[in-house]
Amino acid sequence: MINSLPAWIALAAAIAAMTSAIAITMSLRWGSRRHRQRLAHLSEVGFAGIFLFLDRQTFWRLNALAALVVPLLVWGLLGWGAALATFALVLVAPSFGYRVLSGRRRTTLQRQLPDAASALATALRGGLSLSQSLEQVVRYQPQPISQEFSLMMREHRLGVPLDRALAAMADRIRLRDFDLLVSTLAIARDLGSGLAEALERYAQSVRRRLTLEDRIRALTAQGRLQGIVMGLLPVILAVALMMVDPLWMQPLFTTLSGWLTLAAVAVLELLGFLLIRKIIDIRI
Repeated sequence: MINSLPAWIALAAAIAAMTSAIAITMSLRWGSRRHRQRLAHLSEVGFAGIFLFLDRQTFWRLNALAALVVPLLVWGLLGWGAALATFALVLVAPSFGYRVLSGRRRTTLQRQLPDAASALATALRGGLSLSQSLEQVVRYQPQPISQEFSLMMREHRLGVPLDRALAAMADRIRLRDFDLLVSTLAIARDLGSGLAEALERYAQSVRRRLTLEDRIRALTAQGRLQGIVMGLLPVILAVALMMVDPLWMQPLFTTLSGWLTLAAVAVLELLGFLLIRKIIDIRI
C-alpha cells in the first residue's frame, strides 16, 4: 500500500494537469470566438457607422497577428508581466480606437453643424424647397456632415418621410445640437413659415455656445496638462528605473508585495484621473 502511494499521487497529478489543460483550451477557444464576434460586430456596425468600412476577416487577422507578435517583443525586452499587459492592451485596442475616432467625428460634426444650418437658411431664402436645400448641404458641405445628410436623403428618396429620416439621423449621431436642429425643422414646418429665420437663429446660438466652450477649454488647458503629466510621471519613472537597474525593479513584477504596490498605484492613478476630469469638466 505504501509503495503504491506515489503511483496514485502521480496519477492524480496527471489527471489534474489534463483537466486543467482541457479547461484552459476550452476557455481560450471560447474567448477567441467571443473576441472574433466582437471584432466582427465592431467592423460591420461600429466602424461602418462612422463611414470607415473594414473587411471583417482582414480586421480579425491583423488583430490576431498583433496579439501574437507585439507581446513577444515586449516579453523579450521587459519580461512576462509587461507582455501580459501588452496582450490585454492589444485586445482592447480596436474598441479604444473606435471610441477615439467616433468621438473625433462627433466633435467635427458639432463644429460643422452651424455652417450647415446657415447654408440651409441661405438656400431657403433663395427660393429652394427644404429637400432641395438639404441636397445643397450634401453637395457643398465638407465631410463628415455631408455623409450624414447624404445617408438621410437616400433614406428619404427610398420612401421614408423626411421628418422620420431627420429623426433617424439625430438618433444615429446622438448629439444634442442635432436633436435641436430636427426640432427646429419640425416646428418651423408645422408653422408653415419662418424656417430660414429659425435656422439662422439656431446657427447663431450654436456658434455662441461653441465659442464659450472653446474659451472654457482654453482656461482649463493647464489643469488637463497637469493631469496628463501627473498620470504619466510614475510610468516614465518606472521605465527609467528599469533601464538603469533592472534587478532593483524586478521584485516589483515578481513578488506579491510588488503586485500589490502596482495595483495600488493603478487605483490611485485612476482616482486621480477621474477627480481631475471631474474638476475640469464644465457643462454649459
